Amino acid sequence: MDRLKGVEYFKRIYELGSFTAAANELQCSNAVISKYVRFLESWTGSRLINRNTRTISFTEEGERFYRYCVSVTGQTNELLDAVADSDELSGELVVASPVSLAIAVLGPLFIRFQKENPSLSLRLQMSDQLTDLVGSGVDVAIRGIGAPADSSLIATRLGALDRVLAASPGYLKSAGIPTDIEQLQSHKCLVYSLSLDANRWEFMAPDGSEEPVSVEVTGPLVADNSMILVEAAKADLGIAMLPRAYIESELSNGSLQQLKMDAEPVPRSIYAMYSDRRYLPRRARKFIDFIRQSL
Repeated sequence: MDRLKGVEYFKRIYELGSFTAAANELQCSNAVISKYVRFLESWTGSRLINRNTRTISFTEEGERFYRYCVSVTGQTNELLDAVADSDELSGELVVASPVSLAIAVLGPLFIRFQKENPSLSLRLQMSDQLTDLVGSGVDVAIRGIGAPADSSLIATRLGALDRVLAASPGYLKSAGIPTDIEQLQSHKCLVYSLSLDANRWEFMAPDGSEEPVSVEVTGPLVADNSMILVEAAKADLGIAMLPRAYIESELSNGSLQQLKMDAEPVPRSIYAMYSDRRYLPRRARKFIDFIRQSL
């Protein structure tokens, strides 16, 4: 049997915590996965996984063998990168991105990157929820949440999106047009629940100091997807704080109106996040550089 393939299979079994999940990702049967585990246990002379009909757990030897698998696969990929044609990217790149950001901003960049690298397979996982990079097999996650609190991840800043306050002419006609950020407390505000400043919108200090000022907001709709907030704002439900890139057409056609306030919203930084490991595949490095330069 292919020992290197067995090492790769064991690594994903450990990270996904399931024979079935590993088999689905690797596009093989549970029987093949089990056969490779038995082969590896015979090769190492140790029981690596305790398993029953419902769960699996890893022995002390299995834990050590996983660390060996991480080292071997990293070094193997590093060697393949070193000897590969420097102009040719191949293999599969798995990228996670928020739905709204992918549709409004990143989608054309993803397509262009793949067209410029036709031998590369690009697999997108679009979700506004934070992604378990290791467990889901993601190479790079793009997020607008700032540097991650998880110390096991590395965050590389790609750029920033300007944010604006916007509302429909209908809402502003009935509720009035605020000009001071403190006035937002008496308005209906539409909240993006996954934002760092979800319920306390942050603005750049008018005096130019580095510390932002914030205003507590409430309203009739809280959502974990920005595109829903765009539609809600157009339907006269309230004021939304949104990246300008998401609503360019609405601002142009007048269905939404940008509010001019005494302070500007803090821009939202965009980060590429990846596992804190010594080796990052060349295709992932090239992708990160491409997105950074494009933004």
